[in-house]
Amino acid sequence: MIQFFKSRVAAVGLAVTFSVFGSGLINSDVLAQTTIPQAKAAIVDVTFILNSSETWKNAEKEMKARVDDVQKEIDVKKEQLKVRADELKRQQTILAPDVFQAKAREIQKDQLGLQREAQISNAKVNDVLNRMRGQLRGVIVKLAANVAAEKGMNIGFDRNNVIFFNDGMDITKEVLKRFNASKTKVEITVDKNQ
Repeated sequence: MIQFFKSRVAAVGLAVTFSVFGSGLINSDVLAQTTIPQAKAAIVDVTFILNSSETWKNAEKEMKARVDDVQKEIDVKKEQLKVRADELKRQQTILAPDVFQAKAREIQKDQLGLQREAQISNAKVNDVLNRMRGQLRGVIVKLAANVAAEKGMNIGFDRNNVIFFNDGMDITKEVLKRFNASKTKVEITVDKNQ
């Protein structure tokens, strides 16, 4: 009985082997038609393009103007707090100690609120800049894919992730040229209510 079982297992194993390897022989024409193309790599310095592009420079300039406006508002509020604090110091001798302490705590609370407002404002600006960079990176990648395809290249790498390469593989200048020519616009929206 054990001998019968072993011969059955061997027969099944042979059948499985033939079906796996034999099917490759039958479908060799199909495999020959679906050969993997030779990899021809393109190198693109996405960060360089982003930082050098007119689109990014214009967006940064606009954001800097907005940041300056917010900073001016914060500076006005700081000055108002300073005036209140100076006035409270002058009144310290004529105010009851508990009244003085209550007013001092109120000014400290307002100072902390102003610091928090500045932190939130900075976080919003950074969030907007990061979203803009992400959108622009997407445009750069699409342009790089087009340039690479035109040059017969079928795989792309960001320069920051490559240790070495042949200079002929670098399409950064062409992509930057097309990116600047595309006049890509990004909408800068900062939600003041968040």
